[in-house]
Amino acid sequence: MKKKVIVSGLFLIMLFCVASVANASIMTSDYINDYYAKVNAYSGGNLDISFNVQAPNTMDKLGVKTIILQERIAGSTTWNPVHTFSYKNDSGMLKNRALSHDYTVSYYDAVPGRSYRAKVYFYAEKGGSDTIECITSAVKAK
Repeated sequence: MKKKVIVSGLFLIMLFCVASVANASIMTSDYINDYYAKVNAYSGGNLDISFNVQAPNTMDKLGVKTIILQERIAGSTTWNPVHTFSYKNDSGMLKNRALSHDYTVSYYDAVPGRSYRAKVYFYAEKGGSDTIECITSAVKAK
């Protein structure tokens, strides 16, 4: 019985190690080391979407190409897009010749009581390129 418990325990440890290695390889990028994005809610229906991205070395272009702000009405499970931010309309979202980049965009029409989150598409380019999608935690508009 004791032998079965030990063997089962070792099997579970091995299984978790393999899953961790598989997950790490999915998240690996030659262009992006680290990234985060966050939505902050302020009174009057104002939201800020902030992001930071780090590269392993200086990139030709680094930042975010697109941010899709999504809204969920109380009681619903569906997230609906309400606004799209693009580097084409806001040149500050993407930086040239950068090792890191942080920036904030603002949205002023949030409905108090509704939840908001953002889909953020991080981008880095140097010889090749990579895009990583990140979905922020939700916040309630004030």
